[in-house]
Amino acid sequence: MARETLNSMEHNGSDDRRLRREIARQGRTDNVNVGATERIASAVAGGFLTMFGLRRRGTVGYGMALLGAEMLYRGASGHCKTYSMLGVSTKEYVEPGVPAEVDHERSISVRQSVYVERPREELFAMWRDFSRLPLFMDHLERVEVISPTHSHWVVAGPAGTKVEWDAEIVDERENEWIAWRTVEPAQVPNNGTVMFCEMSDGGTDVFVTLEAQPPAGKFGDLVARMFGRAPNRQVRKALERFKEMAEGRITPELSV
Repeated sequence: MARETLNSMEHNGSDDRRLRREIARQGRTDNVNVGATERIASAVAGGFLTMFGLRRRGTVGYGMALLGAEMLYRGASGHCKTYSMLGVSTKEYVEPGVPAEVDHERSISVRQSVYVERPREELFAMWRDFSRLPLFMDHLERVEVISPTHSHWVVAGPAGTKVEWDAEIVDERENEWIAWRTVEPAQVPNNGTVMFCEMSDGGTDVFVTLEAQPPAGKFGDLVARMFGRAPNRQVRKALERFKEMAEGRITPELSV
């Protein structure tokens, strides 16, 4: 049904990119019956089990590797064959487009800043082009700009998985600040601000605040650290790279 609707939109010449993407996504996830938290846990455990089994070798080792591969598939696809046979689903229902609430007790808070020897107007313009954020945020795979206030984010996750969410700008003042939050469905609910404070010497202090709820709560935080992706270190590295770009010390290119 999703494919028929998408074809109909193409025939009628519709250019509503956001609606087309949501319909296409729905067509790809009709068989999803595993919740987001369970998917992340399956992918991580499956990855470790597969690597351990292959290193051990032998009948037992290869058996472990096969089990790990099945768990990896379960995490990446969101489909469990056993659940399907039993008619079970742990997939959470959320209302698309509504703000994604962050559980403050389970969230991670980040506060980082950097001084950049460039006018704040230039820095604001650089940051505001969200499609270019992966140039200095290396954990980002891509950011798709849907509208002036909405964007779709894709992050490389553990064991070859991807973590995705939609974000909306909730407050903005040109050359001064941008505030955002995620909307449902969001695998990682988050919100934050980036502020650009003009200094007397012509440079700019850039402040970033971020609150994010990792997959599976504190388990997700542990996974992030095991993969070298602690949020504070991640944001600090991104700001330092942003500074180098803005000051002309590096000229990175977006990968195709």
